[in-house]
Amino acid sequence: MPKSTRPRSTRRASRGSTARGAIETITRPQQSWPVKLLLTVWRWRWELYVLAALAYIAIAHRTAITGYFQSNPLWLNALMLIALFPWVATDNPARRFVSNRIWCVITRHRLRACLIEMRTLNYSGNLPFIVACFSTKTGQVVWLWMRPGQSVEDLDNKAESLASACWARKATIARSKKNAAIVRIDIDRRDPLAKKTIASPLLQDTSGVPEAAVADDAVMAFLTPDTTDSVPDESTTQQPAKTGAGETRTRTSKTKTTAAVNDSQTVILGANGEDVSDYV
Repeated sequence: MPKSTRPRSTRRASRGSTARGAIETITRPQQSWPVKLLLTVWRWRWELYVLAALAYIAIAHRTAITGYFQSNPLWLNALMLIALFPWVATDNPARRFVSNRIWCVITRHRLRACLIEMRTLNYSGNLPFIVACFSTKTGQVVWLWMRPGQSVEDLDNKAESLASACWARKATIARSKKNAAIVRIDIDRRDPLAKKTIASPLLQDTSGVPEAAVADDAVMAFLTPDTTDSVPDESTTQQPAKTGAGETRTRTSKTKTTAAVNDSQTVILGANGEDVSDYV
């Protein structure tokens, strides 16, 4: 019997199982070297700025810096470093700016890595273009420019994945009302309302007052229900008016007022002083 013409590796694979796994093919965009270089520089621009600044300081001012530290005694240099540490650790505009820029850079890189892992690509293999990343009071906001073949629907139900990739609390995805190609992603890292104590200028007069004193406040007493509506108040009682046949009635400022008459009858007055006893 003639031997099989199939390769040995194919025969071994067919013996193990007849099912074959799916093969995923990702198309890479065909870009020229200048375009790739510009995109790389744009993606790593802040890191390149920092390296360029450090290189400039090391080359241009290295002699002046080393000479300054060598001319001063050791205890003075240590005192300067100790005095500089609280300024770096405390909250100030310079530290806030540096921290915000670092988180913006981290968010851009993490977001791009998440888009790659989620295969948010068009048929040409292009990712959404990250236009900018700005710092907000609660985190960062990222603006995406969707390439042809992409839309905000490609990011549906992906908010939790984006938040997890960016190490944030949550992420909110919204499309621009004017242009469907512009997508905004809000990365929330902190909740400004999560503090236990919220400072308010409205509480300056009552913030230090005990709870017992606040309970006896005039406003609180005014808001409590009045249980003496049915009892006429002498302070609001006006002069008695004659009703005829020897009857007298008393007017008050209440909507419903009761008064005693000579023949032991009760007269109920309305808001305009009209006798409504027959209708009650």
